[in-house]
Amino acid sequence: MYFFVKIDFPMFQKISLLTLTFSTALLVILSSCSRHYVHETAYSVEQIQQDFKLMRHALEESHPGLYRYTSRDSIRWIFDETAKKLNKPMTELEFRRTVNPIFSYIRCGHTDIYPSKGYTNYIKKNKPKEFPLGLYFVENKLRILQNRTDDTTLVVGTEVVSIDGQNTRQIIAKMRELVPSDGYNQTYKTTVINGNFGGFYRYLYGNKETFEVTVQDTLGKKRSLKLSFNKPPKPTKKAATSTKPAVNQPPKIPVATPKLMVKTNPKLRTLKQSEKDSTVAILDINTFSDGRYRRFYRRSFKALKTHNIKHLIIDLRANGGGKSDASINLMSYLLDANYVVYDSATALTLRPSYQRYYSHKFPRWFTRYYWSKKLPDGRRSSRSAQRIQKPITKNSFKGKVYLLTNGGSFSAAAIFPSMIQQYNQRAVVIGRETGGGRHGCNAFISPYLTLPHTLTKVRIPVFKLVLHIPGADIGHGVQPNYPVEYRFEDVQKGRDLDIERAYELINASEIKK
Repeated sequence: MYFFVKIDFPMFQKISLLTLTFSTALLVILSSCSRHYVHETAYSVEQIQQDFKLMRHALEESHPGLYRYTSRDSIRWIFDETAKKLNKPMTELEFRRTVNPIFSYIRCGHTDIYPSKGYTNYIKKNKPKEFPLGLYFVENKLRILQNRTDDTTLVVGTEVVSIDGQNTRQIIAKMRELVPSDGYNQTYKTTVINGNFGGFYRYLYGNKETFEVTVQDTLGKKRSLKLSFNKPPKPTKKAATSTKPAVNQPPKIPVATPKLMVKTNPKLRTLKQSEKDSTVAILDINTFSDGRYRRFYRRSFKALKTHNIKHLIIDLRANGGGKSDASINLMSYLLDANYVVYDSATALTLRPSYQRYYSHKFPRWFTRYYWSKKLPDGRRSSRSAQRIQKPITKNSFKGKVYLLTNGGSFSAAAIFPSMIQQYNQRAVVIGRETGGGRHGCNAFISPYLTLPHTLTKVRIPVFKLVLHIPGADIGHGVQPNYPVEYRFEDVQKGRDLDIERAYELINASEIKK
């Protein structure tokens, strides 16, 4: 970053001009010396082993939950077995594919490996063709949800049993090894894979133009096809305005078109009043990442009181989390007494080795000296971990709460339903197990470690978070009070069974009165 100050004296003008010229020349020289990314570069065995050793050392030194759900012996075993596979030169992609299963063993959804900046830019400029089929895994079958080929005989709902000679169940199993999740949770893995099956397939087996696919009809008859992607024609204006269900998850479609109660960005969150029942409102929260949440919640709960809302449906499906403070602020409108969110938030170290390879240097420095304290065993603890939170009494909601969750409800979006389900007796959870852990996760600060040779990035969370929730942590997410499972036909028709179940409960509660 350069700062230019205007000086009126000729001598200083010359000095400033010389400084600017020198700075520009230096910038050009440094730019020319920076590494030029070549997609097919193969790194030597020594280079990939050095990257792997650094990654392993960083995880063992800094990861606060490395042995939270997996024994030390098992973690050591997967490290050792992976090291044996690094016995030949590899490209960046091959290196990532080889070490990727380690993160599934760690069982932490905030710990993963990411491509280098060069690889990311390369893919943006050289986008591969889309996978020819939109596939959805449900009821232990992989079925066609969208046909992107010229073959009109392939109808939606047809089961795909193999791709390029590989059994699809084996393919799904390999994909699950690539998706880290909290504890033993599987709903998160399924949600992620359904959202980008084609991307995971390319990651595993490389970019291809043509795919050999074996399908099976309802009578058990199989046939093999060679398929390639065919770009569909642009939809007409009339077709473009029609509503189509999302292919990556059960779509969130209200039973009736609701009335917007508070103006906001619909990509972030919305509050709407149901036109089916004026006593029902739907609060759809897509993320906790945005910083302007306090004003929205103030206005929202004021609107709920003004409109005499008795039933609040909070939709957290596909909410990947975000700011812990945002979820805590929302909790404060729904809980009646003082509460504590975290039993503990501890870090192994805030001053790890190989500092030059880590990002988030200032947050870690600030946390070390101002936001945490040293424990007798050498760990660091957040000063605010056990803070007593007070409920917001003005416009707090006293009605019934229905939380909609699925495997995409992660991190802060799992912490929120965990607390509300435990401490609000008027609240129930509807849907599927959350992707994030019921008893906490590893997060707060999650810097990236850039490996020096391949330049791949490894995200390593700093703090182990344990929620103030009774019972043992068995490595699963928030379990719904009312489980809802989708069949393929429900996904195909765009049915929203979760919200339908919420209305059933609302109607039943009104009848009891």
